[in-house]
Amino acid sequence: MAVSFQPSVDRGAVTVAEKHEVSYYFRMPLPSAQKARPFYRAAMQRMDDARFLLEKGERTNAAVYLAGYGVECVLKALLIDSLPSKKQNEIINEFRKQGHGHNFDWLKHEYRKAGGAAFPSAVQRDFITISTWGTDLRYETGTIKRKEAEAFLSAAEAIVKWADRRM
Repeated sequence: MAVSFQPSVDRGAVTVAEKHEVSYYFRMPLPSAQKARPFYRAAMQRMDDARFLLEKGERTNAAVYLAGYGVECVLKALLIDSLPSKKQNEIINEFRKQGHGHNFDWLKHEYRKAGGAAFPSAVQRDFITISTWGTDLRYETGTIKRKEAEAFLSAAEAIVKWADRRM
């Protein structure tokens, strides 16, 4: 199945052209903040890739790695979207400092500091499920057990859906 990612400006939606099925990730509206949109699009694409790798093959490490990046990207989009435009470049520059951009706790803290909504207890539990994620996963060999990978992806998907409703 060939997938082509095609951002669309009409109605603020992102669409995916596929031969057989359409991922629900790409049917969501874009964030209002222009600078949040690349992070949002990347999040949705990483989540879609993660689910594909888990369902179409036994690439559990890659699926978990990409799902973690999906969460990272959606948190960045959420944070940027919650800030006034004059502060958005500043926070984007902060993402590159000292690994802040890969740190879920830092991203969540900055979002709350910017006046973002509290994370519900179910989402907090999902963050506990994915708390083992880190960029070093790219160097890991072997295979994560499928059941663990499925739990990770389910938690990541729940976080992404929650964040999406906030933008």
